[in-house]
Amino acid sequence: MTIEIATARRWRIEGDGFAVAEFSFDFRVGGGEVSRFSYGGGPEIRLDAQFQDIVADRRIVFSYRMAVGPQPMSASLTTVELTPSGDGTRLTYTEQGAFFDGIDSAKGREEGTRGLLEAPAAELQRSD
Repeated sequence: MTIEIATARRWRIEGDGFAVAEFSFDFRVGGGEVSRFSYGGGPEIRLDAQFQDIVADRRIVFSYRMAVGPQPMSASLTTVELTPSGDGTRLTYTEQGAFFDGIDSAKGREEGTRGLLEAPAAELQRSD
C-alpha cells in the first residue's frame, strides 16, 4: 500500500482558501505527517502525526496532535479499517480524541474528518 506525497497533500490540505506553509508525508510504520496551514486567512494550524500500524488493504493506525499557533488543540489515536463490501470497500474510521481547553470538540473534529474523507471519495468516484 503506497500513498504518494502529492496525492496526500491534495487530499489533506489543499483547496480553496488554504495557504500551505509546510507539508511532509512518510507513509510507513514509524513515519508520519507534518502539516502547517491556514484557512481563510485564519491562524496557522499544525498537525503532527505518526503511523503506528499499516496492513495493506486492511488497516491504518496513526496518532496525531493538532495545535492552533502555539496552543495545543487535541491529541488523537485513529484506526482506519478497510473491508470488502460487494463490489467495493467499506471504510470504518474510529478516532479517540482528547480536546484541550475548548479549542476543538468531538463535533468539530467529526465535521473536519468528514470533509477530509470526502476528498479521496470524490477522486475515486471520478476514476471509476
